[in-house]
Amino acid sequence: MTDSLFGDLLVIDCASFIAGPAAGTMLADFGARVIKVEPPGGDGYRLFPHLPGMPQCDLNYPWRHTNRSKEGLALDLKQARHRAALDALLARADVFITNYPLGVRTALKLDYDDIRATNPRIIYASLTPYGETGPEAGNTGYDATAWWARSGLMDAVRASGDTPPAVSMPGMGDYMAACSLYGAIVTALYRRQKTGEGGRVGTSLMANGLWSNGLSVQAALDGADTSKRLDRDKLSAFTQVYRCRDDRWFMLTLLPQAQERAWPVLAECVGHPEWLEDPRWQTAESRRTHNAALVAALETAFLEQDWAYWQEVLERRNITCGRIARHGDHGDDEQANAAGALVHFADDPGRKTVDSPLFVEGVAKRSPLVAPDIGQDNAAILAELGIDLD
Repeated sequence: MTDSLFGDLLVIDCASFIAGPAAGTMLADFGARVIKVEPPGGDGYRLFPHLPGMPQCDLNYPWRHTNRSKEGLALDLKQARHRAALDALLARADVFITNYPLGVRTALKLDYDDIRATNPRIIYASLTPYGETGPEAGNTGYDATAWWARSGLMDAVRASGDTPPAVSMPGMGDYMAACSLYGAIVTALYRRQKTGEGGRVGTSLMANGLWSNGLSVQAALDGADTSKRLDRDKLSAFTQVYRCRDDRWFMLTLLPQAQERAWPVLAECVGHPEWLEDPRWQTAESRRTHNAALVAALETAFLEQDWAYWQEVLERRNITCGRIARHGDHGDDEQANAAGALVHFADDPGRKTVDSPLFVEGVAKRSPLVAPDIGQDNAAILAELGIDLD
């Protein structure tokens, strides 16, 4: 056993694209040895940056983020000799991760019963679009369809009922689902430690989408009328987005229990203490009645200064707000770097990656390593198994 938390774990990542492999990445962050198995032609996810509309650069950034700190093994699982190599690995492994469609698993003999026959103590971690039972169990899906669209989030975040549904950003639901799969794997490893038994664990994109949208879904389940949209003009002035002079936006969030205390402070921050004497805004009830006028007044006030000014003024007075970030903001974000949300590659120290979003006090995470090329570690892994490379 090594000094790292999961240093004695061998994980076989026989999954594609994002959600399944990202769970393996989280295990690797805590020291597990993770072997990425992909076809000799490469995982289709390697082509992801070439999709229309994706940002362009010289590095394969999706692959680098989702498959860092792994070894690369290229196998054609339709060939008996290649499958024998996988079985030799499975006999030693602790965790097997897959998100292949259920029909593909059956065709390649990668179902739970197939893997368990090789190693009864293995944790079989399954990620599916819609679950493994029911009329849609065999359907294909990605996070855009099974997480974002199916959960109702895609409809709910529209600016108004007249605008088209909002398209999700790549990987939004996948990384959420990866956290769930990671949790299921660790739970099963704990059970194995107590009982010695392996087993099957899993989650789905649909289940994670419903969990992410749980408050609204629960409202509907309990009979609430969810047909009315919470468009921007219906939001409280105290839970609203505002634009600054430099065209940066931020979110102001003052919950009802804090508004009586915060309202005088907010009026002072924006330089309008006279608002406190305005009969439209003297009480919580009158502010609700004249909410649109208050929103308009705050919009005008916030347009008078840049975001940096408002951030300093509002945060100093404990007014909860948050900038609406753009992707290019994060690299130099002092808080994100100080809190460890961004970390440097150990073998590419000039570049950073996004760390997995959890920590265990007293346990050091592995410094991430650059993701493997296709079959990068074939020779070493096969030699370790006593298999001739030819």
